[in-house]
Amino acid sequence: MPPDSYSSAPSGSYDIPAEPLPDEQTEPRPQYFAALSYFFEHPDWAMTLLLGSLCFFIPVINTMILFGYRYEIVEMKVRFPDQLYPKFDISRFSQYLVRGLMPFLIDFLIQFVINIPIQLSIWMMIGLVATAGNSQSQLMVVVAGVGVPLIILVDIVLLTILQTVLVPVTFRAGLIHDFSQTFKFPWIKDFLLKVGLQTLLFNLFLFAVGSVLVIPGYLACCIGIVPVMFFLLGPALAHYHAQLYRLYLARGGEPIPLKPLQMEPAYMPPAHGSLPPRPPV
Repeated sequence: MPPDSYSSAPSGSYDIPAEPLPDEQTEPRPQYFAALSYFFEHPDWAMTLLLGSLCFFIPVINTMILFGYRYEIVEMKVRFPDQLYPKFDISRFSQYLVRGLMPFLIDFLIQFVINIPIQLSIWMMIGLVATAGNSQSQLMVVVAGVGVPLIILVDIVLLTILQTVLVPVTFRAGLIHDFSQTFKFPWIKDFLLKVGLQTLLFNLFLFAVGSVLVIPGYLACCIGIVPVMFFLLGPALAHYHAQLYRLYLARGGEPIPLKPLQMEPAYMPPAHGSLPPRPPV
């Protein structure tokens, strides 16, 4: 495997136990735009963007790969905040799949369940519009005119809540590697109580940025949407999740019991507690 020369260590066997993060003296301030520039700090960001985007064309497992790579970045960001993120590596394909399987399944199941009332609401809107169109009653027109926007508003609120709740659930699944420990509802509740508002704001900011960035993607025969999605849902979202976790701990949250880190040398610092120097960009 060709090493990542910007965050590599000598060959060897590494088994570094996870330690609690140091207590924050002050709450870390949210850095919205830092999460967007973070990806471009790595000199090999273009190759990561290319390879990650190509994996989007693989049916079914593309989302698992994205989840796996995202939470690999999050774990390295949590453990070694000053180290460059690991570049996307095809040789780690199986590791991405294994790590991404659990958060993918959780995300899929929750989205599937919430999709049922969403689909029902869509059929309700169609029924209201059709009934109002075929009816001579002004009352039905008023009901449809009020009911359809109201249903749309409820759907938007439900989806917003869903995306906020999914963050601590998939985040925990991506880091803890233990299904029985993933659904620790007191921890999820505590996370949402402490940083739920910031999670919502991050999601809204990412949605706003994505709405702008997809425009040139559509103009590029829609192919340009793929790298935009990989960038936003991979490294950028990983940076947001790491920020939220730091903020959660600073507000007295319970640390996730990470397993000992066993990763390939290309993604490890030379020794426990030390970091490789950042290369000039």
